[in-house]
Amino acid sequence: MGKKQRRNKEPGQIGNQLPAEDRRTEAITVAWMLSTMVTLGALGLSGLVWLTIPLLADRPEGIGTIGVIPRLLLFVATVTGTVSIILMSCAIRFRRVPPPRAIIIASAAICLGPFVVQLLMALL
Repeated sequence: MGKKQRRNKEPGQIGNQLPAEDRRTEAITVAWMLSTMVTLGALGLSGLVWLTIPLLADRPEGIGTIGVIPRLLLFVATVTGTVSIILMSCAIRFRRVPPPRAIIIASAAICLGPFVVQLLMALL
């Protein structure tokens, strides 16, 4: 019986898994995903409120201050979309293993959504 041969693992590698990421890189990735989800939520909620306003317009007291909410949520979506695009470029650059291409494309589409909505609103 011979001795077991030990393979030298690269630093940061756990078993057969991919190399572990740096804590800062993980933080950037988590912040990127959170800001993308906030952008999607604010954009979706803005659209939902925008569709609800005509239902409230028939009331005698009118829509009141609720008419400001869709534009405010669209502004929030635009700001968080911009932050998310910046964090996405940092995450792609600093990660050892880049994120899946489908996630990058979906995140870019979500983050550019508020800009497209604002452009359409400006043209109409």
